[in-house]
Amino acid sequence: MKIQLFSLLVLAIGVSSLSSCLPLAAGAAAGYVAHKEGYRVQNPVTKAE
Repeated sequence: MKIQLFSLLVLAIGVSSLSSCLPLAAGAAAGYVAHKEGYRVQNPVTKAE
């Protein structure tokens, strides 16, 4: 019984960590550092004149 409860708890923590804002914050921080190092995002679609 304790093993099932423990595995359910681990599963609940894993699912809640995926839906948190932590991955979003990590991506924003990585983007900020990349921009600071000189990397820029360019639009792949250009307007034909």
